[in-house]
Amino acid sequence: MTDPTPGATACPSCHASLTPGARYCHRCGRAVGAGSDRGIWIAAWAVVAIAIASIVYFVNRAPAPATGPDMANAGNAGPATAAGARPQGAPPDISQMTPRERFLRLHDRIMSAQESGDTATAQRFAPMAISAYGMLDQVDVDARYHAGAIYILTRAYPEALALADTIQAESSKNLLGDLLRLEVAQAKKDAALEARARKAFLDNFDAQIARQRPEYQEHKAMLDDLRRQLSAP
Repeated sequence: MTDPTPGATACPSCHASLTPGARYCHRCGRAVGAGSDRGIWIAAWAVVAIAIASIVYFVNRAPAPATGPDMANAGNAGPATAAGARPQGAPPDISQMTPRERFLRLHDRIMSAQESGDTATAQRFAPMAISAYGMLDQVDVDARYHAGAIYILTRAYPEALALADTIQAESSKNLLGDLLRLEVAQAKKDAALEARARKAFLDNFDAQIARQRPEYQEHKAMLDDLRRQLSAP
């Protein structure tokens, strides 16, 4: 910068007295030195340039919109097949489903992910499924069993065992209660609990299947297959 205007004794704007050699008025801030106006503009444009560069930088590095699960869009979807449909892997809208449909859709997605080895997806959706279970206006044995299976995936074993007890409090010796205990025992590697659950399942099987409860019809193939496995020498 050049030196201030020699001999400047008063501010040209507010007329305040200035000290010799002052570049700016101490009262109103007006530049009074010969090169001060140019310096101010240089500084101002430098600030503007920095601001613009910062905006461009942050816009260019901004992350893509989050695609994490949403309670209204949490179910799994198959690949999109029509023009304009969701991209492959995008969840369908389940916001219009009943609470039970929403819970079962989440359960099915979790189990499918777990079976395919995608434990990250299973763990991510598990809390949402448990939340959906808590929103059910009516809870039956089948819903309790599905919730218990999700608890086992998250290693919430006491909660799963509590649901097994609740199932059999509602329906004495219900096979799904024994099955939940068996699954907890296998997950925990609890040999004693596994032996008790295995025996109870086999002892109760025939009499329970004869009752033709809806949950037995729903899970018939699974129950029959498990009986064969447990009965094998």
